[in-house]
This record gives sequence, structure tokens and C-alpha cells, in this order.
Amino acid sequence: MEMILNWLARQAVLFYAACGIGAAVYVFTALAARRRGQAAQFSLEREVTQQQQTRAWVMVGLFVALGLLIFAVRMLGAPEQALITPEPSQQVAGITPVPTATPSPTATPAATDTVPVDVSTSGTPEPQPTTTATAAATTPTLTPASTVTPLPPLEPPNCPSPDVQITAPVAGSSVKGTVEVWGTAQVNSFAYYKFEIQFQGSSTPNFIAQFERPVSSGILGYWTVTGEYPVGGPHRFRLVVVDVYGNTTNCIIPVFVSP
Repeated sequence: MEMILNWLARQAVLFYAACGIGAAVYVFTALAARRRGQAAQFSLEREVTQQQQTRAWVMVGLFVALGLLIFAVRMLGAPEQALITPEPSQQVAGITPVPTATPSPTATPAATDTVPVDVSTSGTPEPQPTTTATAAATTPTLTPASTVTPLPPLEPPNCPSPDVQITAPVAGSSVKGTVEVWGTAQVNSFAYYKFEIQFQGSSTPNFIAQFERPVSSGILGYWTVTGEYPVGGPHRFRLVVVDVYGNTTNCIIPVFVSP
């Protein structure tokens, strides 16, 4: 049924045209028969023209009825097609996936080994009615627990401006390989922004990459942690935004480099 309705919908214009042409032809035929009947002089000739006129008007009615039937079937089938045809799913534009934050490393305290205490009991039989048992306890030797090396103090992130923020990686997370950096970098009179890394114990940041377009709550860029980076930390990962006047706004977070 659905295939028939679709076919009728596609061919409806042709059907309407055919019905209109057929109805017009028979209207002209009926009018011509009427004129011949009015001009006829004999009754038999008038009867023949009257029959031709009647048949022509019947055919006009059939073509009109066929056109109306096609129109009605098309209109009745349109709601069913609207119900059957699934609506395509729409994706909301402008939605940026939220990055997954890397959890901060947690130091695992070393477990203290416990040496089981062996207690042996030796009994000395006496040729007397009373037997005395002497318990000898072995003093256990305890192994001292290994000392956990405390991590260096973790400084808080330094991102005073809401227009210059790093949302991933989070402060104190461990990074390695290619790191996807998320956040915001947009200021008035924006010029560019760049990534820098300042290693622990160093006072000079190292340039990583530079970008020319502002970003609002999205992917700022990618940072490749190479094998030349010293393992450990904390190191300072810096987002520096520069305006056209040379003014800079920074966002600095501590990170650790994984081996």
C-alpha cells in the first residue's frame, strides 16, 4: 500500500493532466454534438447527436471523478506517510564534549611485614605423679617498614582570569605521550596564545606551541610530552595569552611527567 501511495504521489501531476485533457476533449465533443443537434433537420439525426452528447458528458464526469479520487487518495495517504517516515535525528551544534580529568597520583604507603611468632612447648616428664610443662617462647624479629618518600609540595593553580583557563589536564595530574589540552583562551584585542613548560628547579619556561585563534571552552591544542622531559615534578604547564598590545595573561598549573 505504501508503495502505491508513493507511486501515486510521484505521478499525481501526470494523472491530473491526463484527466484534465480527457475532460476537455469530451467537453468539446459534447458541445459539438449539441451544435449539430441544434442544426439537425431530422428527428433521427437529433436523437443520434443527443446520444453522443450524453456519452460525452458522462465521460467528462468520469474524468473529473477520477481526478478527485486520485486527489483524495493522495491526501488520505499523506498523514500515514508522515507517521511511517521516521524523523532524522538532529545533532545539536556547538556542544563540546567535556574532557575527562586525569586523577591525581596518590602515594601508596608500604605495608609493614609481620613475622609470625612460633611458640614451641617442651614437656619434661618426671617420675612423679605431677608433670610440669615449660613453655619456651621465641622472640620474633620485626622488619622495619620501608620509608615512603614524600612528594614535593604541590602548588595551587594560578589562573586569575576567567578568560584564560585550563580545564584539562587538571592541576596535579600525570601526563605522558600526546596530551589534549582543554580550556579557554580569549581576551580583548586577542593576538595569539602559546603553551610553555617550566621544569622543576628552573626559572625559565620552555616554548611548546603557538596558536592564532581564540578558544572558548574547547580544545586549545595538543601537547606532546617527549622523552627529553624530566620524569617527576611538579613542573609548571603554562597557558600564555597575548593581546595586540603585547600584554600577557597566564594560567599556570602543576603537572607530573610519567615515565
